[in-house]
Amino acid sequence: MRWLPEPNSLQLLQKVIMAKLLIVDDEPNVLSALRRMCLNHDAAPAIPEPDVVTFTSPVQALEYLREHPVDLVISDFRMPEMDGAAFLTQARELQPHSARIIISAYADIEGIMRAINDAGVFRFVSKPWSDHELKTAIVQVLAYRALLVENQKFANEVRRQRGIITEQQAELDRLELETPGITRVRWTEDGGVLLEE
Repeated sequence: MRWLPEPNSLQLLQKVIMAKLLIVDDEPNVLSALRRMCLNHDAAPAIPEPDVVTFTSPVQALEYLREHPVDLVISDFRMPEMDGAAFLTQARELQPHSARIIISAYADIEGIMRAINDAGVFRFVSKPWSDHELKTAIVQVLAYRALLVENQKFANEVRRQRGIITEQQAELDRLELETPGITRVRWTEDGGVLLEE
């Protein structure tokens, strides 16, 4: 039985102009296969304007996430530097509004539970994956994330109208949703703003 997105999910996903995806797997050929699958518009369901960045190192991926907002992070579970649950937990801390999917060939129940509970993983996909099923999961997760972002904007607007939050705080929340980390300022010991290159 094939999953067909509900009309509302499709409408929300159509509002997403570009889907920024970050994929981490320690095997370069797996990364290439995942990248090709995400960029393939001929195989349904198509991911809207995917911008795909790949890393074989979770540490390098975390450095990237400090400066670049993404909509979805996809990670392998078993990697030599750190496992996918630990990586996705740190990715969640850096970008709490990004969605997360974990992929694994192993049935490590404890690790999967950590990924779900600590990293807030939206989906678990087993290797070897079916391109159609994985792309469907990606489209569903992106639609769900778009719904969460939209709901957060509405909730902030209602709170602002009721005077619960200020217009300034609502704007800061909006900026943080669009560009994670933009509202966090790092200060030097003498009170100056620390700029990173």
